[in-house]
Amino acid sequence: MSRVLARHSNVSEKLDAEKLRVAGRLLFATTLLLVMTGLVMVYAASALKGEQQFNDAFVFIRKQSLVAITGLILMVGVSKVPMRFIERMAVPLFVLAIGLLSLIFVPGVYKTTGGAARWIAFAGIRFQTSEIAKIALVFFLAKNLSRKDFDIDAWKTGIMPNLVVFGCFAFLMMMQPDFGSTALMAVVLFGMLFVSGLSWRYIGGCLLLALTGFVGAVAVAPYRLVRLTSFLDPWGSIQRGGFQIIQSFLAFQNGGLLGLGLGESRQKLFFLPEAHTDFILAVLAEELGFIGVTFLCLTFAYYCFLGFRISFLQAKPFQRYLAFGLTAMIGVQGAINMGVAMGLLPTKGIPLPFISSGASSLLMSLVSTAILLRLTYNEHYRR
Repeated sequence: MSRVLARHSNVSEKLDAEKLRVAGRLLFATTLLLVMTGLVMVYAASALKGEQQFNDAFVFIRKQSLVAITGLILMVGVSKVPMRFIERMAVPLFVLAIGLLSLIFVPGVYKTTGGAARWIAFAGIRFQTSEIAKIALVFFLAKNLSRKDFDIDAWKTGIMPNLVVFGCFAFLMMMQPDFGSTALMAVVLFGMLFVSGLSWRYIGGCLLLALTGFVGAVAVAPYRLVRLTSFLDPWGSIQRGGFQIIQSFLAFQNGGLLGLGLGESRQKLFFLPEAHTDFILAVLAEELGFIGVTFLCLTFAYYCFLGFRISFLQAKPFQRYLAFGLTAMIGVQGAINMGVAMGLLPTKGIPLPFISSGASSLLMSLVSTAILLRLTYNEHYRR
């Protein structure tokens, strides 16, 4: 009997390993497709702006291409990193993220753009610290939830430590302020707690806590309420935030079923703010139409499907939670950006992963994907 069970176990492990390898190859191909689509759309959306501001139509696509190549090289590098080392990165990443976010209290360190101080410039390179904080939170949660003595039903020792760590991140990020990234991290936190077995008696409390935090954020900064009302009635709040949503609607309308053609967007001609970053989906909709938007949404959905499949095939809890958290982070961020561009959610400064122009977002999305790919061919450490 023991020989039969051992043989069955070996067969099952080999099947899981093969499923992981297939999922990894498909995820790599899907990521390449998203990155190539992003490069095409960044150039289409930013060429005119680059020509006007910098007398160089290729300034944005040049930087985006360099980051894309760097990220793809990192994928190869991460494939050589032992999983035990990656697991040990949870605490150092947490300390690094808290340290970088705490620099908001040091005058002159953060660069202010559009009324928000979210970027640090070092050696001519500007990066957004919230991108590092997102990955750091996922690593910490994966490490904490996978502890042998972790009990999700214990409020003080199970749930509370995760909420405290998230609270530290949230407080520092709201000082920038970055409400969009904070909300994204809250959703990822709730998702990871939910898959770890969070009981329904705590779900209502967590939702109430989230609602209280939202009300508090609006009370502290009333402009967030203006954004909410402009989202509900953009035509009645054109001067108070509705302008962006209206221009995005027009882009979707102009695109119709098949679009006006690549490079033919009208709204990107200084009508649609942040056309190459936050509202790049609207440009894609106008140029490639409903077909193009549907293709992109399905590609993102397939990316998330593969990421969650990789998560569920992991034998070790840390790896399972890590894969789930990284996939959820990219998927939720993509959903929020798309929801904003389509007028389904209030305006937030959140880029579309792999697609929007932005070095920090693209690099961290590729690093997250590299870790997911690492988990697909690490059979020795899986069991």
